Amino acid sequence: MTPWVDTILLVALVATSACVVPMYLKLKRLDRTQAEYGRILTQSGHALAQAGDAVRSFSTEGREILEALDQRLGEARHLLAELEAARRDASATRGPQVAAQGIQRG
Repeated sequence: MTPWVDTILLVALVATSACVVPMYLKLKRLDRTQAEYGRILTQSGHALAQAGDAVRSFSTEGREILEALDQRLGEARHLLAELEAARRDASATRGPQVAAQGIQRG
């Protein structure tokens, strides 16, 4: 009876080994995949950090550009007001001269 028990145990051992080897290979593949996902997540973290830096840079540069544009618009408004005043002064001084020339000709 011992040979039958030994044979059954040997068959059970072979069957168990046949089930354990594929599971071991799957676990090894899972470990490699997990390491790859870890690298990908690290790279994604670096990319997101760089994107955040870029957004902050755009925000800062945009604010500086808006401040420069506001200053230029203020200068343009001031120059426009000066030009309008100069035009009014020129019209005011020409108006009587043109009227006087019209009276002298007539």
